[in-house]
Amino acid sequence: MSVKPQLDLFAPSTAAKPAVPNKDSLTHAQTPAAPIMKDLFDSDFNAEDIREWNQLFPTAPQYSYHFKRAQISSAFDRPLHKRLIASHAFERLREISFLGAIDYLFHPNGKPANIRHSRYDHSIGVALLSQQYCRLMGLSEADRDLLGAAALLHDIGHGPFSHTLEPEFARRFNLNHHQLTNKIILGEVDLDLSVRHLLEKHHVDPDAVIAILSKKSDHPHASLFTGPVNIDTLEGISRTKTYVHPHYVHCHPRLLLEAAVKLDDESLQRLDKFWQLKEDIYRNFIFGPMCFATDHLCREFVVDNAPDFAANDFLLTEPAFLRRHPAFRKFLHSLKNRIELDGVADVIDSDRPDLVDQATKVPKREFHINKDVAVNSFADLGKRYYEEKNSFLRRVGNLADPAQQAAAASLFD
Repeated sequence: MSVKPQLDLFAPSTAAKPAVPNKDSLTHAQTPAAPIMKDLFDSDFNAEDIREWNQLFPTAPQYSYHFKRAQISSAFDRPLHKRLIASHAFERLREISFLGAIDYLFHPNGKPANIRHSRYDHSIGVALLSQQYCRLMGLSEADRDLLGAAALLHDIGHGPFSHTLEPEFARRFNLNHHQLTNKIILGEVDLDLSVRHLLEKHHVDPDAVIAILSKKSDHPHASLFTGPVNIDTLEGISRTKTYVHPHYVHCHPRLLLEAAVKLDDESLQRLDKFWQLKEDIYRNFIFGPMCFATDHLCREFVVDNAPDFAANDFLLTEPAFLRRHPAFRKFLHSLKNRIELDGVADVIDSDRPDLVDQATKVPKREFHINKDVAVNSFADLGKRYYEEKNSFLRRVGNLADPAQQAAAASLFD
């Protein structure tokens, strides 16, 4: 008797409707893009030979950031990947926001009706890029299983509100998403004991997955995850761009991956533009006034109410976290309303004057391109693109600084 295909794990209750371009997409399609963006991010893209990307992105090079179960079921053909996606630990990522509290306060493209970005969708996107890389490089089935598993599991340990609250969990309980990721992969946490079993059943060494994600692997294609231009970054920065771009998103992760494999002059030009975009996103959005203030205020709430929070909160989904901590839910809702009405700086000044003179350590990244080095392989991209990671003390009251506000506002142009 033949085994029933794993496809039914993802079968929708009703037939999936064909993708319909939204109004904004149609408007943009009728309006020529600015020359520099058209040259660098638009393409005569032909995906007929790659089934999964045709089904997920039928209007390529436009990129959909939310994937339906039926689409996912068609896109992944490796039994291991299907079963990992169906696991409880991976399903939990549907209710873990991509950027944290910012997802509750600021909607991508300014549209409240938009579905929030999640670590689930991001992980699916990274895994699709892994599949595409393996296909372009002609890798073996064993490599496909290993790299695809690493892509799916790279964020499996994120706690509620992602990076917003993780610093407080790390400070108080010595917990972070890297540790929980490793424990889930090794089957050392009750959240889900099936992941290790699935890996071993399909002949994938859990330690090999952890080595890739920990940047300690000697696998010939480990740079897919560890280099400065990696599939996590390609998907994540493209996704983050949707928070600040009011219309069409030009940054298609697959086109960027193909550029990173092809590495001709035009491809390097695209990657240079992406590297500049990454710098803008980090400087003016992720580390900019809105995200900084939102994350800082949420962490201060946890500090002020420390006895209410416990280490096992890190294993919860966000809905469960908010049910357990109704005061935080009320605070988040109130913060959203105040920022929408008064702006970030006014909320700091009026509601938390005690924070105005407070200084906190903020990451600082500087991005560089060395155009004088030869780039002959994906791994060589680390010679061309590099970043310096430092930190500095930011005074919370400086959020009202006109230069910082102008830099953040420029992303919305």
